[in-house]
Amino acid sequence: MEALLKTILSHETALMYWRCHFPLDSELGSPARVSDAEECASRKVDVMGSIPEEYAIPGSPIDVLVFTETSFRRSSNIACHIWQTHLPENSFYRARGVHISSPEFVFLQMASLLPIEQLIALGCELCGQYVLMPHGVQHPGTLDTMPKRLIPLTNVDSIAAFLDSAGKANGKKKAQRALRYVVDGSRSPMETMVYMLLCLPVLLGGYGLPKPEMNAAIALDDEARAIAHRRYCEGDLCWSDKKLDIEYHGEVHVGAAQMKSDVGRELGIEHMGWRVITVTSPQVLDTLQFETVAKEAANHLKKRLRSQVFDAGAQRLNLRYELEQWMFKS
Repeated sequence: MEALLKTILSHETALMYWRCHFPLDSELGSPARVSDAEECASRKVDVMGSIPEEYAIPGSPIDVLVFTETSFRRSSNIACHIWQTHLPENSFYRARGVHISSPEFVFLQMASLLPIEQLIALGCELCGQYVLMPHGVQHPGTLDTMPKRLIPLTNVDSIAAFLDSAGKANGKKKAQRALRYVVDGSRSPMETMVYMLLCLPVLLGGYGLPKPEMNAAIALDDEARAIAHRRYCEGDLCWSDKKLDIEYHGEVHVGAAQMKSDVGRELGIEHMGWRVITVTSPQVLDTLQFETVAKEAANHLKKRLRSQVFDAGAQRLNLRYELEQWMFKS
C-alpha cells in the first residue's frame, strides 16, 4: 500500500491559515515533527485532495514545502518551495490532517518574499493581538475593526530563538535584521504603523525614536482610579522611563460612552504625571501632520531630531508606501 504523502503548507498559504484562526484556541492544531527526509505532497491531485477548502487563498496558488528534489514540481495551482537546510524545533503544527509552518517559520519564509518594512510589520502582527485579514474576503472593514486575538501567536524571543537555530537558512540574516525592530503587544495595525513611523531608523524611513512598550500597564493611585473608573490603565505606546504615552484613536472611537471612557482613562494617566499625546487616523496618514506628532514626542523624550531626519523624505515616503501596501491591500 502506497504511503500517504504529507502536505505541508508554507509561506503565504500558511500565513493565511494563522490569520484565519483566531482567537487562539484548540482549532490551531498542535505542534508536530516532520522529517526532512520525507517526500511530501506537491502534485495538485495530492495537495487539493488533502487540505480543507478554507485553507486555500482565492485566486492564489497553494504554497507547499518539500525537502527533496524529486518532490519539487512547477504548477500554476501549486507553488512549490524546496527547503534543504536545518529544520529547527517548533517548525510545524498539524491540524485536520495537514501540516502547517509555525508562525516563527512563516516569518523566516516570508523574509525571502517581502521588503524589510513589510517583514517588520508582519512580525508585529504575529507578536500582536490583531488579525490583518484581506479586505473583501472574510472580514471587510477598516483597519480599526479587524478581529482581535486573545493572546499573540508568538513573541520576539521565540522568533529569535527559532532563527538562531535555523542554520544557514535562506532569508535568515534579513529576518534577524527585521526582528530587531519588531515589538510585542500591538493591538491594531494602526498602532503598529504609528510605532514604525516613529521608531524605525532614519534609513528605513522612521524618526529613530527609542522603542516603546506596547499596551503597557500604568499603575494608578486612588485619585487616578476615581478619575479613570478602573484599577489601572494601559497605554498604547509607552515610554515608562520618560512617562510618555501616545494614544491612537481610530475610527471606532465614536459615541458618547466610548469618548467618556477614553477621556477618563487619559485623565487618569495624566494625573500620574504622564504626558499623553493623542493621534488620530488622519494625522497618521498625513505626512506633515504626523511630523508634528513626532516632534512633540521627540521633545518630551529629549531626543534631538537631527537634520538628516528631516532630509529623509524619500525613505519616509517609501516606508509609508510599503506599510499602506501591506496593511490596506493585504
